[in-house]
Amino acid sequence: MVSSTYWGVTGVCDMTKSPPRGVLEYCQEEGGMMEEKGSKIRKFGLCLYHNPIVTMKTAASPLIFLLWIFSVNSRELTLPAYNLRSASNHKVMPLPAATGGKAVLVGQKEPLSLNVCIRKRSRVSLDNLRYSNHNSSTVFNVTFNSGEWMGRYHARPDDDWNSFKNTGIFPKSYMLEPGWHVIKIYVEDFQHTFTEGIVVDKLVFNVDDPWMDNDVLSCKIICTEKNNFPIKIPLLTSNSFPSRMEQRSFPTECAEVDNVDIPLYNAFIDSFTITSSLPQYKSFSNRRTENTTNCPHLSAELWRFDNFTLGPSSSEVLHSKTARMSFYSSSANQFIVIIRFYLEGQKKGSVDSKIGSLLTLGLKTLSAPMTVAMRYKEKWGNLSKPETKQFDKNNLQQVWQIPDFSWTEDNLNYIILTADSANLDSVVDNLRLEKRPFKPETQKTIYKSDDVHIVAVYVEMWWLSPDRMSVHLPNGQTFEGVAYLQVYRPIPWNDGYSQVFVLYQDGNARFIPVTPEGLDWIPFGTSVILGQTYSDSIRPYTSIQQLDIDPERWSMRIFYKDGGSMLLNINSTYSETQVQVSQIFFTRDRYTLPFATIRSMYVAEGNTDVDSVKVDDKQTYHVMDQWGYVQGRSFAFYRSCISRHLTLSPDIQIDVLQTRIT
Repeated sequence: MVSSTYWGVTGVCDMTKSPPRGVLEYCQEEGGMMEEKGSKIRKFGLCLYHNPIVTMKTAASPLIFLLWIFSVNSRELTLPAYNLRSASNHKVMPLPAATGGKAVLVGQKEPLSLNVCIRKRSRVSLDNLRYSNHNSSTVFNVTFNSGEWMGRYHARPDDDWNSFKNTGIFPKSYMLEPGWHVIKIYVEDFQHTFTEGIVVDKLVFNVDDPWMDNDVLSCKIICTEKNNFPIKIPLLTSNSFPSRMEQRSFPTECAEVDNVDIPLYNAFIDSFTITSSLPQYKSFSNRRTENTTNCPHLSAELWRFDNFTLGPSSSEVLHSKTARMSFYSSSANQFIVIIRFYLEGQKKGSVDSKIGSLLTLGLKTLSAPMTVAMRYKEKWGNLSKPETKQFDKNNLQQVWQIPDFSWTEDNLNYIILTADSANLDSVVDNLRLEKRPFKPETQKTIYKSDDVHIVAVYVEMWWLSPDRMSVHLPNGQTFEGVAYLQVYRPIPWNDGYSQVFVLYQDGNARFIPVTPEGLDWIPFGTSVILGQTYSDSIRPYTSIQQLDIDPERWSMRIFYKDGGSMLLNINSTYSETQVQVSQIFFTRDRYTLPFATIRSMYVAEGNTDVDSVKVDDKQTYHVMDQWGYVQGRSFAFYRSCISRHLTLSPDIQIDVLQTRIT
């Protein structure tokens, strides 16, 4: 008994015997899926019904039709048959109707194998194979991994390679493990007849994983099978009061935005560890350059207007993406331009409203000398004194410098330009406002020995300015105005040092294991904000006022602006860097404010600093799923798929050690 499926509808007919009149002819002419031991229906569910129009049946078996119902979390993904490898082993058919204009010929002794990768353990079905056939009937089989049979299909003859058809759903589906698989298409010697084979355009899969994409399916991105994060000190952690993590992440297309935001809460926290280690996936690529694609906020330009007329004939209001410009004629020889705009500041985690600006006016043509006076609304609402620039044929561009802390993020900012000339109709090339250039960071070694090297870093325009932290050493030395601190440890295979820890004034801490032998350095990635964060900014932060360091003990005590404190003890080995946090004292509400906050980045699979969270080394969550709150005692933040962004940046694991219920 052979089962034949037509466009996702299955009928039963016996093709091994002489069938009732018209049955075999119908199967051959229409084409169909063939399965030798009946259809294995996917577990997503099915509906059964009888088709009253088609009456194909045997004497013993009525014709039954099956309709698939798909999982709401599944993804339909496409895999082209044409790629560089298949093109080198098969005849490529240039066909206008093919996807991308090219398809691959699969002959009787030339099976086509395609790589298929899966992100996590998922049920996978082949929902369609788009093919064309020429002047003979062709039967082909599809298998997974040289043994898992997907289905057998009978393709009817045609007279045009460019006339593509669809098989519909194949009868088998499989639960596949994450990683690399191979799907194979081979043409049978059906009834001992010669066939040229089939031309394959593409395969369409249905994968029960909402985060799968075509890059993963085609193995451009490889995902690992197992990621284990055993609890570091089980005896302590198992007896601690559970913590909870909260999902506050948001989507982004910019890889330089920390859109992963996961605070950890525990009102009774007394001590915890943060452990960083190399990614568990296998990659020797050390990609570490920033990716500013889709990151307009990183541009120095705040707004810009191009190609407009400055003079009495200009009465319209022009809009850029972030500003509005209006024109006013006060007299025959005087013309006023007002530009209104908003700027982001500390509430958005930005320095745009704090840093000084450069206003540039460039003219294309000028028929008579012109004087332009610039004024702006200062931060506290007053108008600045006018600053005048002269324009003539030899000076078509002028720049005004606006000092730091002139703008506001809370209200509308505006600039007023007053132009005076005997002939005001001038064509403007561009009018733009830019952030002034940042001065380079400065570094100062504050301690260095055979065991440790500590560097204080000073940032000219820190985003929490004027706040900075002071750093104190046991010898009485104090270093004021520090933005962040770098800690290095010596490495034994050369005379250098490896950076393993960084702490910023805003509480952001970064951890990394010692750089592996053979590499010069590896990048940081996921970070942890230590302490109770403030909620007046989209960018979570604390405010460290003072840092007391005992370098030879690798310890430091943090004193916060709100009166809180904690002790850090750092231990960096070849395999990991671990920080134990203890003696925690908080002054604000322990129930509603986190003790630590995870900050990281996720754009898409393969472009991440983190993609998964594993709780208590048991349950795994996608980092962007809407899981709300999750309780646990151990939280591992890692990547299951190899990332093109900061590939060797570390996995981060937080284990609660002790809690104190008072």
